[in-house]
Amino acid sequence: MNYLETLMWKELSFASSTFENILKNNEQTIKAIKADIEKSGKKQFMLSARGTSDHAMMYFKYLLETKTEYCAGYVAPSIVTVYNGKVNYGHTVFIGCSQSGMAVDVNESIIRANEQGAITVAITNNTESLMAKTAKYHLFCSAEEEKSVAATKTYSAQLFLSAWLVAELANDGKLLDALKKLPEEVRKLTPSLDLQTTQFANEELVGMKGGFVLSRGLTYSIAFEQALKLQETAYKQMKGYASSDFYHGPMAMVDKTTPVLFYCAKGMTSDIAKITFEDQSKSIDKMLSMSAPVYLITDDENIADKYNGKAKVAFIDNSLGEECSIFFFALFAQMFACKVSCAVGNNPDSPRVLNKVTITK
Repeated sequence: MNYLETLMWKELSFASSTFENILKNNEQTIKAIKADIEKSGKKQFMLSARGTSDHAMMYFKYLLETKTEYCAGYVAPSIVTVYNGKVNYGHTVFIGCSQSGMAVDVNESIIRANEQGAITVAITNNTESLMAKTAKYHLFCSAEEEKSVAATKTYSAQLFLSAWLVAELANDGKLLDALKKLPEEVRKLTPSLDLQTTQFANEELVGMKGGFVLSRGLTYSIAFEQALKLQETAYKQMKGYASSDFYHGPMAMVDKTTPVLFYCAKGMTSDIAKITFEDQSKSIDKMLSMSAPVYLITDDENIADKYNGKAKVAFIDNSLGEECSIFFFALFAQMFACKVSCAVGNNPDSPRVLNKVTITK
């Protein structure tokens, strides 16, 4: 199947226009949420989501706790839907995230949070969805209908809304400015991402049975999202980890037949960049010493230069900073998965046994 003919490819190509739509449709709601939070004095966020939406919330948590005094925790929906737990969300800002907005279990948790006095927010791509109508506030992904089973533009939209809300809470004008520039930057870099993902979708990676995806920090969640996209579209046995956690056991599974993909972002300050460069180099060196095929996706020119010729390197010339690295990494991951899926003879738009909307309790 030609990847250019898939819905997945066509939909992931709408990321930049989706960001523009988000900016048009959500400003008043973002401002209202910020005002409500600051007036309430609430300092803790609770995040509830599954699958790709959960990966977007991982980014939100990292960015929120990096940029503001707020902290965030994850909610297991079954605490409410199965165990009828006694947990009280009243002192929190409760965010439920779902592409369809039809996640019944997350919605039940939002109902509980409403009853207890929490500030509730739903992030969905459907203004008429269950969650959009239940939560006090609705942040609209503005991505038009997403038909492919694999979430692409809606994941990018959830990341964008997460970054925008954090930027407002942090009064971070630099990040707000970067988000406004993001649509044009994505358009500018898309041809390079297309070329480099084609180079990555080579015989070795297309033929792999499984492997690992590693990242850290603000881009931690892309390890999980890349693994998921390769699992559901190409049926590859992939697993995502924080590179720091990988040393605690999983590394023992690596050998010369185990591809390891690294997503390495350049730190937002010189001090952070130095730390991340050393940490990422340590991880990559270890994989190379074990003869693993290493694939490096990075916007850090120093680490790209260091491993050029030792690993397969894709360099993304991101000028917007570490906070925005995730957007380019996400597009790379989606393009790559789509191409691998088609190369192995699959249709990424309709993976076996999967549906667009999954209902859980």
